[in-house]
Amino acid sequence: MTEMDPFRQKICIWAGPVSLACFLIGMSFTGFSLPMSSELGPREIVAFYQQHRTGIRIAAVFSLFCSGLMMMFAAAISAQLQRIEGRTTPWVFVQLMGGVMGNLPFALAGIVWTVAAFRPDRSPEITQAINDLAWFLLELPAPTAIIQFLAIICVVLGDGAEDPVFPKWVAYLNIVVALAFLPGVLGGVLVGCKSMDWNGAIAYLVPGIASAGWVLFMFVALRRAAKHP
Repeated sequence: MTEMDPFRQKICIWAGPVSLACFLIGMSFTGFSLPMSSELGPREIVAFYQQHRTGIRIAAVFSLFCSGLMMMFAAAISAQLQRIEGRTTPWVFVQLMGGVMGNLPFALAGIVWTVAAFRPDRSPEITQAINDLAWFLLELPAPTAIIQFLAIICVVLGDGAEDPVFPKWVAYLNIVVALAFLPGVLGGVLVGCKSMDWNGAIAYLVPGIASAGWVLFMFVALRRAAKHP
């Protein structure tokens, strides 16, 4: 097997925390006012988009970069998993595809936000529907990210080497984060409940904090794995 280039590995590994920074910077242009409550009426939503029109457009661009960079991060994970599994394995590809599908909604949501902010003078009900679409795009695809975590769990726990590429805590981390993502799925169904609203403590904060923590801890694990002989 051809040895991986350390510089190219580092680019993909560092794409994780850079992606997280892109998301936070983008949200700062909206005054961290997103997500808004699903209980807001059409005219309140239109007023929000009119007030934050430029900020939402900038946030959308950062969201697109966030999505692309996280795909690079997923590629870095698959490269290390392949060292464990070898050339012929489904789990490496499952993780990579889960990483793509789990982050594609950030790109799509960014585009939808831009559409909603593009013509704030349209019918308020149309803007409300577009806004709803953006948040369902971010909430409902959580199962694809959970499949990504499942692939990492299976490979890491199945590594029987005396000096494994990833320590076992990486698998346990992904188990915890996968469980933390479940409220995001429920939030798409039970969005009428306050705690399960798009900006609720359970449906938004729990998966959001878990996602940020996952990026940082996996970044540490990947840097260690890249130095593993």
